[in-house]
Amino acid sequence: MDLIRIRQDLELREREGEKIKVGIAGTGFIGSGLLRQVNATPGMEVTGVLTRYPKRVRRIKTECEKRTITRKGEVRGKIDWKRTTTEQLTDKTIFVCQNPSKNYDVSENLVLKKVLSVIYQVLDNELTKAIEEDYEWLGELQGEEDLINSLKNIYQRNVHVNRIKNPKEYQVSERDISKAQNSRKELYRESAKLLINYRRLMRGNYEEDDLKELLEETLIIPDKTSTLFELYSLFKLLKKWEEDFQLKKIDKDYDEVAIFEKNELKKKVYHTETGGLTLYEAIDELDEQALDNWEENPLKRMGKSQIEFVKMKKNLLEIDPESFYKGIPDILVVDHEADNITEITVGEVKYTEKEDTFSTGLEELITYIYFIKDEEGYKLDDKKVRGILVVDGKDDYLKDDKLDDENVVIDGPASFDIEVYDRQDLEEYEKKRE
Repeated sequence: MDLIRIRQDLELREREGEKIKVGIAGTGFIGSGLLRQVNATPGMEVTGVLTRYPKRVRRIKTECEKRTITRKGEVRGKIDWKRTTTEQLTDKTIFVCQNPSKNYDVSENLVLKKVLSVIYQVLDNELTKAIEEDYEWLGELQGEEDLINSLKNIYQRNVHVNRIKNPKEYQVSERDISKAQNSRKELYRESAKLLINYRRLMRGNYEEDDLKELLEETLIIPDKTSTLFELYSLFKLLKKWEEDFQLKKIDKDYDEVAIFEKNELKKKVYHTETGGLTLYEAIDELDEQALDNWEENPLKRMGKSQIEFVKMKKNLLEIDPESFYKGIPDILVVDHEADNITEITVGEVKYTEKEDTFSTGLEELITYIYFIKDEEGYKLDDKKVRGILVVDGKDDYLKDDKLDDENVVIDGPASFDIEVYDRQDLEEYEKKRE
């Protein structure tokens, strides 16, 4: 009965907003369990956590500020007799007392709180999914749920840290960082070092070792396996093209995945982008007169059927298509000399070992080659255009004698070349380079 009554009293406090405030000392096995229990109990809330772990946090720097308070009929603190004598000329019960207060918002603490806020945001937002799944690449954080909770609690509820104002309310200046760097306390020196490195990385000022560490310890996987295979194929091909050109750093606002340069020659590489070219045929630009006598020409008959399809779609579904044809290749490489396009490579990637999907990719690739254009017209008419088709495997249906030593289709179209690769081809090529 007592437990039921206590439960009812706590639920009443929850409804009335008069929760019992609880402070917890320690976040070890018992403290962490108590913390979870209190948070799950109605009518109670944890307002402060003091841990033995952050011993250095309990010794954070403060500055004393002199503050005087005028009180009537009572004395609290040291009496300021000079001001009290003046005030008592009119009221003998008034006392002016000195009540020194601690200021936690000193430079060193502002740096510390900023660093803790960054760590907290990463743990609470960016790494939430990874921590739940306990991924191996978490490194030292893998399986350290108690440590992670302890770090979060330091920022959220530690009584000493909470006395420092919220980082959203201030900007850490270079002067603040300099003071922290020169502090006698290791805690502040470490905080300054971390904040300096964090700001440097956020500005994009990376060292080669930084990038190596990032790429070695970070794995970003697209939602679709097919997209991952596209990127895999693209970067394998980049290795091949890198032989004759030097890779150039590109800005974040560029559409290119990579840019290679050699003297006046430039090679721009795109993934699912058209790179200033178009693969788009507007319906209102179609010349139906070009399909006269379609009854006697199978190709014209095909074109006529497509036009009728567009008309019926608009009539029955009240959809007004703007294009007769549009497409985006998986890979596009545009070679320039000065400002002139000299060669275009169009690539299509299919994550498959099936013959019918290979055929679909081949059809899409050839269509891209014939339709790619710019404001001057179709590029196949006046430029060198070639195609690349990449699949996961092709040995089951494509004979070796169909391709030459450079993987170019033998007896292919007269106006352009098509290269065909599978994953094994790309891996073997990379091994030969090594």
